Amino acid sequence: MPSTPFYRRSSVALTLTMAFAFGSAGAAPTSTDAVHYFEGKAFAPSHGHLMYLESHWLYEDHGDPSRLVLYRCPDGKPFARKTVHDDGSSTAPDFELDDARTGYREGVRQVNGKRVVFVRDQTGARERSAIVKTSPNLVIDAGFDAYIRDHWKALGAKGSAEIRFLVPSRLKTMRFSVKRMADTRVNGRAARQFRLGLASWFGFALPHIEVAYDTRSRELLRFVGLANIRGNHGDNVRARIAFDPALKKNVSQAALAKAEQAPLDGRCPIP
Repeated sequence: MPSTPFYRRSSVALTLTMAFAFGSAGAAPTSTDAVHYFEGKAFAPSHGHLMYLESHWLYEDHGDPSRLVLYRCPDGKPFARKTVHDDGSSTAPDFELDDARTGYREGVRQVNGKRVVFVRDQTGARERSAIVKTSPNLVIDAGFDAYIRDHWKALGAKGSAEIRFLVPSRLKTMRFSVKRMADTRVNGRAARQFRLGLASWFGFALPHIEVAYDTRSRELLRFVGLANIRGNHGDNVRARIAFDPALKKNVSQAALAKAEQAPLDGRCPIP
């Protein structure tokens, strides 16, 4: 993996809030009491071993579609937590990621009516922040998933598009390209693939991510590329994250509340 600083810390956190289809493709919970749950397994692309698990809860917070994600060691202990709130823009939500192993934190919050991006590299470090510049094609964090769903037909016809993707470590947006790749099959399902990478002449040489969606239901099936979790050496790890839509289920509000308060005591090494 290249050592380009902003790319080490600009992982596209698409996997964090994948809203599987419940009733309709990409639909948020239709009831304020509904809580939907699914899991992802992150494997090392090179060796194939399980690195960590992702547990996702989708729910509504005062009418706003929201998500909670716990990142767990293979033994089940959580080490990081992610919250996402869509308070008006599904493609550019507010979010916060906390990794208890190092104290790393990043996200976007509302401050005095403005959007602010912030990042803290480790426990005790000074938090850096900046105002997020608005843009018609602004995409923040897992808003990329909503972007794919909203532009499904256009991307299928045109094959590519450009977005302004927020890179928290640089406290600004950068120009990325979204390209439709050749269709494939994932675990027997017909799948449509997309690639996200820097929209520049040298972008082909830098890390990118590829995602595969079920062609019919538009459910996320696979993510391959830089994840938002850092490994032992401080760099974002490359991962192949598999999702099985057949395992999604409804859970109780109590289960969500328990996940919100779960101690982040996992200390698993991630190569």
